[in-house]
Amino acid sequence: MLALLKHEGVASLEKVRILEVGCGMGNWLRDVVRWGARPGNVHGVDLLTERVDAARRSVAPGVTVSQGDISALSYPDASFDLVIQSTVFSSILDEDRRKRTAAEMRRVLRPGGFILWYDLRVHNPANPNVRAIAQDELPLLFPGSRIRAERITLAPPIARALAPISTLACDVLSLIPWLRTHTLASIRPA
Repeated sequence: MLALLKHEGVASLEKVRILEVGCGMGNWLRDVVRWGARPGNVHGVDLLTERVDAARRSVAPGVTVSQGDISALSYPDASFDLVIQSTVFSSILDEDRRKRTAAEMRRVLRPGGFILWYDLRVHNPANPNVRAIAQDELPLLFPGSRIRAERITLAPPIARALAPISTLACDVLSLIPWLRTHTLASIRPA
């Protein structure tokens, strides 16, 4: 994540206004503050009240966490330099809602800003509540955008089983592209 930010020209998060859609319990919100973002510049939105409450308890003072629909954000146009989504779109099963959410992310992004995307690229047959997002779907969700994407994350069942025994084996297996189950991307709308 930090390497991708650096590649996109973000040397410091100190002055970057950040929004995470589908912030859940606030893990990424805590990370961006730890990486140098000022808490007053960091915002998160989630639909589920219990997750919003948990995030509010866990983030740095000054971080704003709101309950709301990410397909109809309450922020004005061009409010953020960076919009983050992490395993949110794979949880949105309705195609129209997915498109509305992508449009909202573009709407609140300032010119020159970008979207940081991390999501499933491989279907999880054990979980009917998620749907993988193929890399070739990103241009459909964000038409006219410059998209830089890579496969990352060793398949979690393999990593969970192997990591307690050998992190080196995990590192080696993660070099095999078809064992990487997620997409990490930067999306710069035109």
